[in-house]
Amino acid sequence: MLNALFKKVASDATLKDKIKFVAAAQGQDQSVVKMWKTVQKVPFAVVPDTDWKLSKAMNYRHYPVTMLVDKNGKVLWVHIAEFDSASEALAAIKKAMK
Repeated sequence: MLNALFKKVASDATLKDKIKFVAAAQGQDQSVVKMWKTVQKVPFAVVPDTDWKLSKAMNYRHYPVTMLVDKNGKVLWVHIAEFDSASEALAAIKKAMK
């Protein structure tokens, strides 16, 4: 579903130049990240988080977490779990950016 959200953001004229997608692979090394990215056809950066450092710093573990963070590091929006709808996530992101 994150790929679907990425496509919606990329095709939205008001967002495409304002949002960058980066995924962190919890507990995974670069080889696993590369394989997952290829198999899932992920069109954005995925970085390994082998020691769970990012996960610990953000206080989350073992579930998908999507965050919208501004360039100053302020968290604008958080969604925990898989998306039910990329369209609903897009609407929530647009609302959070206002």
